[in-house]
Amino acid sequence: MGMPTKLMDRPGARPSDRIADTSGPAATALDGTPGQPGIAPAQPRSLRRARLLALAVGGFLLPWCVLLSAVLPATAQAQHWSLAWTGLDAAEALAALATALLLARGDRRAALTAMAGATLLLTDAWFDVCTAAPGLDHALALSEAAFAEVPLALAASWLALTLNSPRR
Repeated sequence: MGMPTKLMDRPGARPSDRIADTSGPAATALDGTPGQPGIAPAQPRSLRRARLLALAVGGFLLPWCVLLSAVLPATAQAQHWSLAWTGLDAAEALAALATALLLARGDRRAALTAMAGATLLLTDAWFDVCTAAPGLDHALALSEAAFAEVPLALAASWLALTLNSPRR
C-alpha cells in the first residue's frame, strides 16, 4: 500500500490540511484554492499560530545564543558523557534503520526519518569537532566529520528531498 501523494488524500483530512500541490498544470495554494503554489490567501488559525510561535522562538533564541557565548565557561565536566554520546549514536542508528524499513515498504515517510538522521549526523559532527581535545583527537574528529558524518548527512538530505518532491 503506497503513501497518499497529498495530505488531502488521507482519510479524515480536512480542506484546511491541504498542502501546496505544484504537480498539476494549475497550482493550488495551501488552502486548496487556485493560485500561486504554497501561498494561502487566508491561512488556517493553526498555521498562523505555528508561524507566530516559530517567530517567537527564533526571536528569543538569537539573543539567548549571544548571552550564552558570553557567560558559559570554556570547559565543563559532564556527569553522563558516555550516555549522551551513546544516545546520540543510537538515535542515528534508529533513524537509519527506520529509513531502510520505510524504503523497503515503499513508504514516502522515509523522507522524515532520513531528514531526522541527517540532522542527527550534523549534530554529531558539530559536537565531535567542538568537544574534541586539541591534537590528534581534534584531527580525528575533523576527519570523521569530513569523510563520514557530513557526506552521510548530505546523502540522507538528498534522499529526503527526492522522496518529498512531486512525482513526475
